[in-house]
Amino acid sequence: MSSHQSGDQQTSATARAPRSADEIEKDFLDLMMSGIPPAIAHDKFERLWDETNALAASTMMTAQGLPYIALLKRMHSAFTERYPRRHG
Repeated sequence: MSSHQSGDQQTSATARAPRSADEIEKDFLDLMMSGIPPAIAHDKFERLWDETNALAASTMMTAQGLPYIALLKRMHSAFTERYPRRHG
């Protein structure tokens, strides 16, 4: 049993594989359809944005980065239309 626990610790210690742009976009579309309050939506959006932006930056100048860059553009347009920032 201890060897199984050791394997579990190794699995949790290793980094998870980066998600594809399609996987992130699914979470984004779920967010857009959720109807949650704007403050919570902005927080969730920031986390999705940061993940997508980091993957775009890490694959910059390669064909792998193109789907992430396109997703960032779609996310920005859709989110700012649905959840505009109110100033004042």
